[in-house]
Amino acid sequence: MSYQRFKDNTICRLEKQNVKKTDKPRCINVAVVGLSGAEKEKGAVGIGKSCLCNRFMRSSSNDFEDDHNSLLSNSDFSGRVVNNDNFLYWGEVMKTSEEGTEYTFRVIEQTEFLDDSTFQPFNGVKMDPYIKRCVATKIESAEKLMYICRSQLGIEEKFEQKVLPPGKFNVDGFLCVFDVSEVPGRSIEKQLETVTTILKNIKDTKKPVVLVTTKNDKLNEAYVQEVQKLVSRNEFKKAIPIVETSAYLNVNVDAAFIALAHIIDRFKGRTKIVPYLESIKNYY
Repeated sequence: MSYQRFKDNTICRLEKQNVKKTDKPRCINVAVVGLSGAEKEKGAVGIGKSCLCNRFMRSSSNDFEDDHNSLLSNSDFSGRVVNNDNFLYWGEVMKTSEEGTEYTFRVIEQTEFLDDSTFQPFNGVKMDPYIKRCVATKIESAEKLMYICRSQLGIEEKFEQKVLPPGKFNVDGFLCVFDVSEVPGRSIEKQLETVTTILKNIKDTKKPVVLVTTKNDKLNEAYVQEVQKLVSRNEFKKAIPIVETSAYLNVNVDAAFIALAHIIDRFKGRTKIVPYLESIKNYY
């Protein structure tokens, strides 16, 4: 074999090896957390964790559902989607950042399901209070099905069935959700107290976190200011970025997850986080 042919073959082989290394998208495991529980804790409606996950995983307007009620029957709670857990597995999706990096996101949502007969939280596999349980960094649930929508429960066989991969789901980072809309029965003080505790608990895990404000399409400006004060506290050292979203209008949803991926990946560039009022201009 001639030197030139040997050289060409070597270059070709190295290029193929390089393609194999770069073709596989970086896998990011995300836990979405925030105020959960009965109406006395969260008010008349939820804070938008499920809608945020739904929009991110299935961004098409035809696939967006806003009914993710946490009231369940015993049979639904023990079915393979919920699987006696107070968390949902939303599956995986591939997204590309502005700089061209491909990420595969696997997403779980930590919540608290209520018994529709007693209106009390179900006792799941983990018995810890939500604010402690939701920051777990190693999650496991054998044969747990991917959640798609509420109407899936009870007739799982009629929907696409994907199982949470076996072994532990090792959380790489958290999205902590804060609802900036006014909700009957929920005080801003209650949400601030809960989210502050969750953020402190996440800090103890040494995992990255992004604070995501939801329902910015009907925001209360005073709530937005309270969120900014929260991340400015000394204990958080202004190290928690805020991404302002609307799952309903699909504004900044992907940006929240990409911002978290950049922190996890120690991205050396500047992560562009566009304020909601600027992003909404692109919607119309």
